[in-house]
Amino acid sequence: NSWDNVLISYEDKAFTEENILLADSNFFEFFNFKLIEGDPSTALTGVNKIVVSEDAAIKYFNWQGPGDTSPLGKIIHLGTGDRTCEVTGIVENMPSNSHIPYDMVFSMVSWDQSKSTAWVSNNFYTYFKKRPDVPIEETQEKLNGLVKKYVGPQLEQFLGKSLEQFEKEGDIYKYFTQPMSEIHLYSDYEAEFMPGGNISYLIIFGAIALFIVLLACINFMNLSTARSASRAKEVGIRKTVGASRLRLSAQFLSESVLFSVISVIPTLILVYIFLGPFNTISGKQLDYGIFLDFRLYLIIFGLAIFIGILAGSYPALYLTSFRPAEVLKGKVRMGMKSSGVRSILVVFQFFISITLIICTLIVFKQLKMLQNKDLGFEKENVLVIDNANKLGDQKKAFRNELIKYNEIVNASISQSVPPNINNNTVFRPEGTEQDQLMYLYLADENHLATLGYTMSDGRFFSKENPADSMALLLNEAAMKQIEWKEIEGKRIRTFFYTETGDYFNVIGVIKDFNYESLKENVRPLAFAYSDRGNYISVRLSKGNVNEKVKFIEEKWNEFTNNSPFQYKFIDEEFDALFKEEQRFGSLSIVFTGLAIFIACLGLFALATFMSEQRAKEISIRKVMGASSNLIVMLLSKDFTRLVVISFLLSIPISYYFMDQWLQGFAYKTDIGYWSFILAGGGAILISLLTVGFQSFKAAIGNPVN
Repeated sequence: NSWDNVLISYEDKAFTEENILLADSNFFEFFNFKLIEGDPSTALTGVNKIVVSEDAAIKYFNWQGPGDTSPLGKIIHLGTGDRTCEVTGIVENMPSNSHIPYDMVFSMVSWDQSKSTAWVSNNFYTYFKKRPDVPIEETQEKLNGLVKKYVGPQLEQFLGKSLEQFEKEGDIYKYFTQPMSEIHLYSDYEAEFMPGGNISYLIIFGAIALFIVLLACINFMNLSTARSASRAKEVGIRKTVGASRLRLSAQFLSESVLFSVISVIPTLILVYIFLGPFNTISGKQLDYGIFLDFRLYLIIFGLAIFIGILAGSYPALYLTSFRPAEVLKGKVRMGMKSSGVRSILVVFQFFISITLIICTLIVFKQLKMLQNKDLGFEKENVLVIDNANKLGDQKKAFRNELIKYNEIVNASISQSVPPNINNNTVFRPEGTEQDQLMYLYLADENHLATLGYTMSDGRFFSKENPADSMALLLNEAAMKQIEWKEIEGKRIRTFFYTETGDYFNVIGVIKDFNYESLKENVRPLAFAYSDRGNYISVRLSKGNVNEKVKFIEEKWNEFTNNSPFQYKFIDEEFDALFKEEQRFGSLSIVFTGLAIFIACLGLFALATFMSEQRAKEISIRKVMGASSNLIVMLLSKDFTRLVVISFLLSIPISYYFMDQWLQGFAYKTDIGYWSFILAGGGAILISLLTVGFQSFKAAIGNPVN
């Protein structure tokens, strides 16, 4: 398990720690996190033992590293109470690629809940090492047996039904396993230690990188075959004096490989320069230490050789196919039969580029829709203090003091706030044996006005009604799930407060609002009354945010004796939910721009070459009276036709992939046709400008020259 927003103090130093891990005594022996100081076998043995990270040791004890005065045995204070902990070790800082975060590791036995015998309470992550010769199916059978033996009786005690009845009604309770190697990229479960990556995006960007390399290879093939006539005589002479086709192929391939290998040097320089900006855009932590890994260079040069062979294979086969007799008689025409292949390759280049443009436009259209979507409440100008537990029993007094300030519209105490409402429990409507799983939202009487929720029936909590401590409100999704049309006289039993369950009167219905990521539909939610939560939401008037935050912080320092002041804004929290998609969009722009640039480089070079080869034709046409505009159109139309074909091919492919991507969102934009029109029109315009420059240059030339 882990705790966040915990006040840690030592002498005159106090900080709020975000990642305090609670772990068994064998934690450091089970995993390979290394202790710099302390005994890994005993560091977490006993109550109130704590191991701090290197950074924490520096922060609290001014520790300078191994050999310095050891902080082991020092006593630190945890939380606002009188709990003290003994420092028993210093652990290396958490590796950047670990999914288990920690700034400090606290002994699990120190937490009373760790001794709970309630199997239906799921508060812990359990890791185990499986023997290699035991199939995972056998392990799963053992876990199913634990559910039947231990969970079943407790479910029957709490719900009044057996595990068999529970499953017959369509409910599921089971433990499942997941290999650690799959957690980062393949896990999308709730309540993970840390947000994971996304294997889909990794595959997408890997594919884009591959396509960009292919675009470069295509340029090399196109230009090599386009200029084939300039080397035709060389091939003819070499064949005449006895060179074999195999030897000639090896020569042309070696030239291609040489180009590719030489390109590694500027590549490494560019990677070194752009690694920092890439980390910023992608949110990764790649460091310059990778340049010290010899294996990296083996992979890079191996890849360069492979790409050189790939790019040079077709030109080598094509150039060595010339017949010496025809070449030496001057019968080889520029480009020969390769023009059809070149056209296919140009189409492929722009097919990839236009597909990337379309996908990028749709990604940003979806992100804009998510950021502007009405969530069902007023998320702007709401500041949330997320460590209100430091106020102790002064929470209500602090809240009431804030409300007195003219620039603060309202303030409320709650146990959670959107988009982080993740506590669910079982409810049973009176008169039925059907259990309903719903999220639970604990808040005081000011919460409706502070967050801007809307009632659709009944009323909200009121301090004039003491009975509201045993009242519930439901959202519309909960009413739909229970199949209730009205709330008059309705009661619901919940087991959240007591094992025997308590009945609560339903006094109101709140209109659905989004309290999770917009990747999810609004799920059933129940409000219960509480003024002892750890969050204080403050609705500010518009403007002068800094001044209001300063006022709140001053009041906070008065009530907490200068404890660290932590706050966030709800609208920023919702925006943060789409960081992964925003990074995806930003990287898509970079890669799309690179792909278009490479494709246009090839197009520019081909247009230059074609202008050179058709110079005599252009001169004759000009002498015969053709205008410059007509010649530009003549030289551009073939390339424009290829780009239009690419655009038409990209439409169904990009539509399919974007439709699949949008399936991951409960709320999604329509794909529409504007993204396709903009992408196709943009690509055609770019190609016309690329080709048109060379065409115009050729068209205005002097026919005599």
